[in-house]
Amino acid sequence: MIQRTRRLVALLIVAGITVVPGAAAPGFSVPGEESVASLDGQQVVERMVARNHQRARELGGYTSRRHYHLDYNGILGAHQADMVVDVLFHSPNDKEFKLVSQSGSKWICNHVLRRLMQAEQESTQAGEKEKAEISPANYDFRLVNTETGPDGTPYYIFQAQPKTESTYLFRGKVWVEGRDFAVARIEGEPAKNPSRWTKQSDFTHQYQCLDGFWLPARNDTLTQLHLLGRSHLTIDYMDYQVKRAESASGDPAGNSVIRGNQGRVNGGRY
Repeated sequence: MIQRTRRLVALLIVAGITVVPGAAAPGFSVPGEESVASLDGQQVVERMVARNHQRARELGGYTSRRHYHLDYNGILGAHQADMVVDVLFHSPNDKEFKLVSQSGSKWICNHVLRRLMQAEQESTQAGEKEKAEISPANYDFRLVNTETGPDGTPYYIFQAQPKTESTYLFRGKVWVEGRDFAVARIEGEPAKNPSRWTKQSDFTHQYQCLDGFWLPARNDTLTQLHLLGRSHLTIDYMDYQVKRAESASGDPAGNSVIRGNQGRVNGGRY
């Protein structure tokens, strides 16, 4: 009975965790483009989508290291687990996870964190990425505010309403950085409640800029479960090595490898 209950709790924890699609948008300027101050919400979204598509063409792949940490508190007591993995991504759809170390609850590591990685792998496959794309095809966007970072970088804040109740989508707010027109931050909840046992699931996903590429920096997800307690997941992304795609001539599109983890996160604003 205890084993069955634990399995149920683990599945609910996994179901409540939202895997936000990664975004890596290379920054570049467009001659003759309107000043940031003159753009309306629709124009910002159009540029965001265009830059994201440009990203897809220029990104050849990357390696990085992640630290997963999950705390569970509920009817089974308090449990936690940590896992460090290396991630290898080859554009457009190949993503691999290699375990470096794990500690804490082996059950959570094996049945929750590994399940989460598997779901992420599946979401990157051909035909699935479009379902999670942050674009007008999947969302209605409404510009609700603008902010300016300490370095003068503008941010456009949109309310994103999913057009369908899909497990790939979310509802919430999206911060678009106004120089690279990249997604810098997302706050929200799943568009579709993953389980009747899930009371509430809220996440924050932050991105960092590394030499013009915007890549995930941190994910923070808090899931409240009916009667069963709550889980808190954090994922820290670090030690990126980014490879640009080769051009038609076989030469890398710019520098072949970008190393390091010293990029700014959301312009230092958040």
